[in-house]
Amino acid sequence: MKKFPLVVVLTIAALFLVNSAPAMASGDKYQNLQTVVKFRILKPANTLGLKPLNFEIRPCRLFPKKDKYLLAGFGSTDMGIALVETAATFNCTGVDHPQPLGTTKINGVTAKIGIYCGTSTCTAASFAQHGGEITFTLPAKKPYGATYVRIGTQGGFSLKQLTAFATSLKPIIK
Repeated sequence: MKKFPLVVVLTIAALFLVNSAPAMASGDKYQNLQTVVKFRILKPANTLGLKPLNFEIRPCRLFPKKDKYLLAGFGSTDMGIALVETAATFNCTGVDHPQPLGTTKINGVTAKIGIYCGTSTCTAASFAQHGGEITFTLPAKKPYGATYVRIGTQGGFSLKQLTAFATSLKPIIK
């Protein structure tokens, strides 16, 4: 008699896993993440030839109980690019304070450019030396909310290269 309830529970659990597997087993980490967050996920088409370093889904420590956020790295820890995606309504990553270098358009969206430089005299020409970031907000598209995107590097990449990476980002949900 005690075995019957266990068999029923295991059968129900197996049916649940079979029915939910296609959404989480696409083989694409970005598509899988899109199924569990409420903001739009973007995937890079041009990683500048850099190999994936990490793909982390992190808890939102600044706003507990909110959507998790994505941190994906490309290249190496010495010379690489970091991609951060979080819900725009609550930025789970905090705020950096790079020196502003103006704006650019990333796929029709105005993006801010910043350089990680200790003085206000740094220019786009020294971007590869100091590193920096491009940040923008991808507008909401029902049923998903807006996405705050930060693409950053600690140096070794030109602003033109970082912009090429940023413009290659495509939403999983069009």
